[in-house]
Amino acid sequence: MTDKELQQMLKAKPERGQRAFYDKYFNYVYTIVYSRLKGCASVEDIDECVGDVFAQCFLFFDKQKEISGNIKAFTASVARRKAVDTYRRVARHTLRNIAIEDDDEFISDEDIVTSSEQSELRQLLYDKVEQLGEPDSTIIIQKYYYGRSSNEIAKIVDMTSDNVRTRCSRAIKRLREMLYEVGFARQGEIR
Repeated sequence: MTDKELQQMLKAKPERGQRAFYDKYFNYVYTIVYSRLKGCASVEDIDECVGDVFAQCFLFFDKQKEISGNIKAFTASVARRKAVDTYRRVARHTLRNIAIEDDDEFISDEDIVTSSEQSELRQLLYDKVEQLGEPDSTIIIQKYYYGRSSNEIAKIVDMTSDNVRTRCSRAIKRLREMLYEVGFARQGEIR
C-alpha cells in the first residue's frame, strides 16, 4: 500500500486506515523506539512508548483534513520525540530511586557544572530545532545528527534534494536568529 492510498483510506475510512497504518509502520516505529531506549528502559516502557507514538499519530490524522508530506518521515519524527520523552521520564524516575548508601559509587572526576551547561545548551538547541516545524526540524536532525546527505533526506521528507538544501539553509538561518534572540550567542558567531 502506498502512502497516497493510505492517506485516502485514513480520510475515507479512519478505522481501517489506522489499522493499515499500524500494520505497515509497527516494526519501523518499534525499531526506532527500541534503538533509543535499549539499555535504559524496561520492555514495558518501550511498549508504552510505541503505543504513545501511534496514539499521537492517530490524533494527528483525526484532526487533519489533509495530510501533506511523507507519512514515514512524520512517523519517524513522532517516534524519536516520544522516545526522548520516555527516556527523560525513565531517567528522572531512576535517579530519584538511588539508595543513599550507594552514593559513594557515583563519585567521579566529571566536571558537573560544565556537563550541566552542555546539557542545557543541547536542550535549548533541541527545543529551537523543534520550533522550526516540519519538515525543517526533520531536515536539520537528519543532516546534523544522523549525517545524512541531501539525497537521503529528500527521500525521507518527499522533496527534491535541491529543495532540501534550500530549506536546510533557510532553517539554519532561522535557527541562528532564534538562538540569538534568547542570548545563546552574538549574531554571526554561530556557524
